[in-house]
Amino acid sequence: MKIIAYGIRDDEKPYLDQWSEEKGIEVKAVAELLDETTVDQAKGYDGAVVYQQKPYTAEVLDKLASFGIKSLSLRNVGVDNIDADAIKRNGIKVTNVPAYSPNAIAELTATQLMRLLRRTNTFDRKIANGDLRWAPDIADELDQMTVGVIATGRIGRKAINIYKGFGAKIVAYDIFHNPELEKEGIYVDTLDELYAQADVISLHSPATKENEHMLDDDASAR
Repeated sequence: MKIIAYGIRDDEKPYLDQWSEEKGIEVKAVAELLDETTVDQAKGYDGAVVYQQKPYTAEVLDKLASFGIKSLSLRNVGVDNIDADAIKRNGIKVTNVPAYSPNAIAELTATQLMRLLRRTNTFDRKIANGDLRWAPDIADELDQMTVGVIATGRIGRKAINIYKGFGAKIVAYDIFHNPELEKEGIYVDTLDELYAQADVISLHSPATKENEHMLDDDASAR
């Protein structure tokens, strides 16, 4: 089997080379993303590994199929930028990443929250200017706060564990309740209840049409 891998960074290539050697599979790594200008590089290969910030158009998918490629492996989670009709028409098998590290994402949100509460940007600027006085800037303590977590999927649940470690009180909202969290009694029935109780909000819902502008002027006012 021969595979072409698009969008490979220099720091990723050693891992790809190692995998290729261990599996005995020929892999060609290219730095460019897959699109109409680079699809011809896939001639002579059996499968393609891709990482996209662009649409997988019918033109690209039809060309891949004409080259004999029947497997397309996405190094990203979403499949919304694929022309589904072209995939079905050409009988291409698509695989994708089931989930990026929930820990990494939850930890990043907690880090950004702590930067806000501890006012690190403000203090960094003051110290850089030789001002070592804390007044009048006082940081907030998370263990004295209620964190409202919107959406309790893989990432949301990891975030809840982190905030619990700080000693914060947790309230959560999700249209689908996690059974374990349900037992803890942390769910509220509406977003209005969460807005009323929470000092800070940690948002982990997917970017669906229904969730667009969830935190609007009305929510901010509440």
